[in-house]
Amino acid sequence: LASGSNDGSVHILHAEVYTDTLENALILPLKILKGHQVKEGEGVKKIKFHPTQPWVFSTGFDHKVCLWT
Repeated sequence: LASGSNDGSVHILHAEVYTDTLENALILPLKILKGHQVKEGEGVKKIKFHPTQPWVFSTGFDHKVCLWT
């Protein structure tokens, strides 16, 4: 999964949820991607995974689109 932040970074995480509700979910941070500038306290606006390639697109309040490969 991916998460965007107001500090302009994109966090890529691995998550696994178990069928046993008594077992905690596993969330592992993989990468922190920095490429957006903060404008008026806002950073990353939207994140989208490519449907067939291992790419992530992000847009920010700095009017920039980033392709992460």
